[in-house]
Amino acid sequence: MNRRSFVGAVAGLGAGLAGCLGGGAGITKTSVEHVEPRRNRERRPTIVEFDGDAGAIHVLGFMRYGSSSCNRVGIDSTAYDREANTLRVVLASKSKNPLPTGCTADMAATWYRATVGFAEELPQQVTVVEQRGDETEKRTVDRSEQRTLCTSEHPPDSAAATKAHWTCPERYVAVSDSE
Repeated sequence: MNRRSFVGAVAGLGAGLAGCLGGGAGITKTSVEHVEPRRNRERRPTIVEFDGDAGAIHVLGFMRYGSSSCNRVGIDSTAYDREANTLRVVLASKSKNPLPTGCTADMAATWYRATVGFAEELPQQVTVVEQRGDETEKRTVDRSEQRTLCTSEHPPDSAAATKAHWTCPERYVAVSDSE
């Protein structure tokens, strides 16, 4: 086997595995970053934004994750079901360091923004699971209901508030303010 054939075969194998490692065909990237929300910093349900222009799903949430010196919020897994048109994203505490080191005994928390990029159409429904040690919080958002849900006019402890998006993606706020 010549060198070009070998390099081509290895590159093809890597590309083939990328879809499997990414959690399903169609997912092109995943990332999580620490963010500071611009408004309404109260603890609210997780927000899911369907960003068709960027070809991505953005998740904004607040999560406790363990030691501030050794842990961070990270994506534990993604599962995209093309036939059912659904995405499941699991967020959990992840280690910052590959080697064991001394950690502080604090319990840290942060606002995070997770992004899942897609090569094609965005899924119709997204389920976000936040694993916080023994606690698990799950939120499912349907793309067709997002505009209706995206309001802060629900009473704080009502059933509608539990399902609603309290801090809407900025593009929805701009539209609702102009109407």
